[in-house]
Amino acid sequence: MTGATARVRKAFAFEKPDRTPLFEIFQPYHPIYWPVCGRTVATDAALAWDAMTDGIAWEELVETWAQAQFQINRFFGVDMVRLNDAPGRNYTRPRKLGPARWALDGTLYGVNARTKMVEPLDPGQGAADSARQNEDELRRKILAWDGSPGGRRTTDPVLRRVQDLASAAGEEWVYMGEIGCGTGVAFYPPFMLMWLAEEPGLVRRWIEMQMASALPRTQRMVADGCSVIALGGDVSCDKGPFLSPRMYREFILPAIRRHVQIVHEAGARAVYTSDGNHWLIKDDLFFNSGVDGYKEVDKAAGMTWPRLIAEGVYGRVCIIGNLDARHTLCHGTADDVRREVLECLRYGQTGPGGHILHASHSVHEDVKAENYVAAVNAYREFFGMARLPW
Repeated sequence: MTGATARVRKAFAFEKPDRTPLFEIFQPYHPIYWPVCGRTVATDAALAWDAMTDGIAWEELVETWAQAQFQINRFFGVDMVRLNDAPGRNYTRPRKLGPARWALDGTLYGVNARTKMVEPLDPGQGAADSARQNEDELRRKILAWDGSPGGRRTTDPVLRRVQDLASAAGEEWVYMGEIGCGTGVAFYPPFMLMWLAEEPGLVRRWIEMQMASALPRTQRMVADGCSVIALGGDVSCDKGPFLSPRMYREFILPAIRRHVQIVHEAGARAVYTSDGNHWLIKDDLFFNSGVDGYKEVDKAAGMTWPRLIAEGVYGRVCIIGNLDARHTLCHGTADDVRREVLECLRYGQTGPGGHILHASHSVHEDVKAENYVAAVNAYREFFGMARLPW
């Protein structure tokens, strides 16, 4: 039994597929799209910002985004895909200031000459969203919450359109949805970290508020065809978890377990998604949570294949990784990439299954396009497949 669905199913079931499944997330506007899809409002950030300045129709944005994501995933021959949302129906229009210059919500933007992405001209204006939240406003919102869910529960139009395109082309893909429920501690504003110690009830209520929205949306994603759900969110950095093991167990683990339960009841697989070094919370994150897989396996932070095997993670949790997207894919040579891919695949083949090849985060703005192509060519070489027509 072959095909993407069988490969991914066997990987999660720790059975030997015909070849290791391939998965990737391609960041919007990355230049890797250009040789495959051309430069469009879905692949070139400057074109997109100019088009939104002019008021491009939302329907055109959705169609162009769907076409680009269908084409890039088809070109690289992935088995599992995770799609990026198009700008919202009521997106805010930027204001054009000059060549490659815009203003949006009081911030000035320009094109980064190295990455080709549109970024704030003043790095200080690119502060994390967590630093922009007002403590008093958030407290009032939490205390006023009446227990009702919020947020979108409708089908993602990009997902629907890509599914149609794939079906028409005879492509069989496994779709991954991604949604958090307030457990990504790395994104907590500083005052919320203080709340954990001083006002723990407020944090618990906030997490309940996030879950009230996230759980129905999770069910909607599965109903719409996402048989794998990525959840969790960043909880660690290179030096270890942002919370003590006790706090992780008290505040985060119950929410993760509830989210995993909802995913399983809907008939899908649950994948924990977080960068960083998790060894201090290994048992809770990997085993007590009930997750089926682990994504964003951060080799550079110490989540290496030998230790994943030695600590018993590999064999109990499907490893979705472990290509280094911090160093090798960004700064290495094609030969460096090839060696790492072959090493990673060999480690993944030490068991009957339980491995899906993936970069440690995504094809993000610092990943060299030629290095990701080299990675897929090494994968194809390992399994006796033809090289990409790049």
